[in-house]
Amino acid sequence: MNLPKNIPKDLSSLLEAMATDFPAILHGNLVGIYVWGSLTYDAFDETCSDFDSVEVTRRHLGDREFSELDGWFKTKAEQNRWVKRIDMRFVIDRELLDKASRCCGFYNHTGKLTRHGSDGNPIIWMNVAQCGITLWGKDAKLIAPHVSDQCLNDALLLELNYLKEGLASRIGDRSDKAFVYNAYAVLTACRILYSARHRALASKDQAYAWAMETVPPMWRAVIHACCQRESIEERWLDDAQFGTGREAVRGVRLR
Repeated sequence: MNLPKNIPKDLSSLLEAMATDFPAILHGNLVGIYVWGSLTYDAFDETCSDFDSVEVTRRHLGDREFSELDGWFKTKAEQNRWVKRIDMRFVIDRELLDKASRCCGFYNHTGKLTRHGSDGNPIIWMNVAQCGITLWGKDAKLIAPHVSDQCLNDALLLELNYLKEGLASRIGDRSDKAFVYNAYAVLTACRILYSARHRALASKDQAYAWAMETVPPMWRAVIHACCQRESIEERWLDDAQFGTGREAVRGVRLR
């Protein structure tokens, strides 16, 4: 388990607990535990980053396994602040890209373990293959399935449509949260465009640097503004930039 050296000690402790406890709870069912997201891109920010993990199992979680994991999360939530930042899903081996597969997840916006259908997200598996961290089990590069160009294009288009819907739902909203979302959407659109062009993933900082050299000059000022914030609570885009950012995302074309 090769963890980044700059992560907080209590997050490191949580990762170590996962690597110890999950194999015991899921005895005979667990294939591997993998970290993806900002921790793997050297882009982790303790003040605002979530912690992303995906657990691969041989079969869907049974009632006992689900109950014990649910209890584990509840106990750890009282002991470790990072449980509130977890985005974790339990998916079935050999069905990792199957949208009809079953899945369980613990997400920071719900704060509890739930059963649901899988979204078969290929972006997760590109990240795992590219730079994922193996906490336990089969090596990340060996577990990740091949992602075809069409599969990636479909996923990027879906993510882009999510952004456009999010922006459309905030038209006329001048709250701080709306301005923060606008900036998030612009930077995420840069990552989507980077992936569409390079068939690889990039952190927000990497995608930003690439976009500032690649996109038409008319969009660069708002993209630059999106990377200048000190606090996610600040309203740091003005009204003109807010509208320009929305138009920038609308203008993204993957083909």
